[in-house]
This record gives sequence, structure tokens and C-alpha cells, in this order.
Amino acid sequence: MGSEFQNQFCYVSTPEHQSTFYGKYIYIYTDKGQLSLTDGGLEYLGEKANYSISLDSIKKIEISQYSRVAKPFKLNFIKIVYVVDSVENTIFLTPTSSGFTPIYKTNQLVNDWLSKLLEIMPVVQNT
Repeated sequence: MGSEFQNQFCYVSTPEHQSTFYGKYIYIYTDKGQLSLTDGGLEYLGEKANYSISLDSIKKIEISQYSRVAKPFKLNFIKIVYVVDSVENTIFLTPTSSGFTPIYKTNQLVNDWLSKLLEIMPVVQNT
């Protein structure tokens, strides 16, 4: 994979966190770390959690936005739905350069990552 898709600073969140008062109004993320695209899928190494998501476990990929209550300017994230041991999981990824990157640049990085994921996974059904 291209070096631009290796060790990218990334924030993570989940639908469960976003449904809480804290996640909706105070701090939208659950973790921060490094996101990499590998031959087998996505790897995220965070401060609190690590994720390894194989390409064949991914059922849905789409772009969405965080609540405007927490982020008044539209901030995009990649929503990935994947299955591990017959359990469906959802993760929100926000690749960026740093915590100080302007939102429009973060949104461009999110779009770049989404495009790359969709390019290598043409069989994923976004239904």
C-alpha cells in the first residue's frame, strides 16, 4: 500500500460513545492512534485499544458526519461495519494530520482514505 496510507494519525469513536451525553456534547472520540492500510485490511494502534479489521470482514463502508452539536463545522468520518465471530461491530475513523489540523484538511484526508478503501474493496456492498 502507498506510504500515505501507513501510520496516519487517526481518531476513533463508536456509535455507543456517540449516543452518550459525553460523546455527543463534550468529547466525540474514544481514542487516538495510528491507522494503517495493510494487504489484509486495516490496522489501528491506539492509546486505549487496537483494531485489526480484515478486508473480508467488512460489510459496509460509508462517510458520515459527527453531530453539529459537538462539531459546529461539518467533520466527516469513515463508518466501517465489520463482523468478527458472527458479531457485527461498527467503528468511526477520522484520519487527520494532528489534533490541530483544520477541519477542511481533515475532511480531505477522510475522503482520500474512503476513496482508497473503496478502490481496493469493490465487492463491499454498501446497503
